[in-house]
Amino acid sequence: MRKSAKEYYRYLAVNPRDHAWGLCVTGAGYQPAAPGSAGVPRRRHPPGHFYAWDAGRVLNEYALVYVTHGQGEFDSQATGLRSLEAGDALILFPGVWHRYRPLKDTGWGSYWIHFEGETADRLRATGAIQPQQAVLRVGLDETILQAFTTVLDALHAESTGFAQIAAARTMEILARIVGAAATERPVPRLQAIVRRARLMLEEDPGGLPHVEEMIRTFDVSRTHFFRVFKEQTGQSPYKYHLQLTIRRAAEMLRDSPMSVKQIAATLGFRNPYHFSKLFKLKAGSSPRDYRQHWRAMSAHEAVTTT
Repeated sequence: MRKSAKEYYRYLAVNPRDHAWGLCVTGAGYQPAAPGSAGVPRRRHPPGHFYAWDAGRVLNEYALVYVTHGQGEFDSQATGLRSLEAGDALILFPGVWHRYRPLKDTGWGSYWIHFEGETADRLRATGAIQPQQAVLRVGLDETILQAFTTVLDALHAESTGFAQIAAARTMEILARIVGAAATERPVPRLQAIVRRARLMLEEDPGGLPHVEEMIRTFDVSRTHFFRVFKEQTGQSPYKYHLQLTIRRAAEMLRDSPMSVKQIAATLGFRNPYHFSKLFKLKAGSSPRDYRQHWRAMSAHEAVTTT
C-alpha cells in the first residue's frame, strides 16, 4: 500500500492588508486518502468546505488542487465528469458547482490551496484561467510540489510575512501549472517512473524511503530503475532521499519553532543524536548552530534595513 504523508490543513481569516497584494490565501492543506476511503473533505472542515459526493459544493473562492499519486475523478457544472491521475491539477472557481474524490481502488494524495483576490478575478476575466478548463494535465513536477509545501510551511510557522509568502507561492504554482499544461509533451516510460519516484520521496522526506516497494508498484526492473534514476538525478534513490531530508530539516530549523528533538522525530529519526550527527555531516554545522547562525543573520538584516 502506498505510504502517505499525514493530513494537514489550515484556514485563514483574511484582512484588508492581505487584499492589497492582489491575491490572498484563505486556506491550504494536504489530503491523503487510503484505498477504500471516501477522500472528500469531512465535517471537521468549516461549513462550505466539507461536502458529500452526491451533493458536491460551491466555493466562494478559488482553489488549486494537485494530485501527487493515485487516481480519482472530478465533476463540475462546466466540465462534466473527468478522470484524474497523478500529475493532474484542478483550478476551482467561485460560484461553480463541483466535486472530486479519489478512486476507492487506488486512493490518492492531493495538495490544495484556496485563495481570492483581484489578480485571480483578472485572470479569469481575460480567459487565462477558465471553468471549462478546470482539469490541467500538468505532469509530475517536483518544483510544483515544493511550492505547495512552502505554502504549508509558511502557514504552519507563521513567521513574518507568512501570508504574503503564501500568496506569492500560490501565484507561482498557478503560473507553473498553466504553463506546464500548455506545453505538455509525452515522456518516456522510465523517465516518467523516475519523476513519480522523485515526487513520492519529495512528498514525504520523513521516514524510510520504500524504494523496493516503489519498484514493485512501477513494475520495472531494479537495475533499470536505479540506472535511470541516477542518470536523471546524479544520485541513488537513497542518497536523493537523504538530501531531501537534510533540506527539509534546514527549512524547519529556519522557519519553525520546533525543538531539534521534535524536528528529528518529525523526520523519522528515533535518535535525536543520530539526526544531529547526520545533519552536521551533510550541512557542515550542528542543527543548533545552524539555527543560531540563521537567526543571527536574520536579525542583522532586520536591523540594517530599518
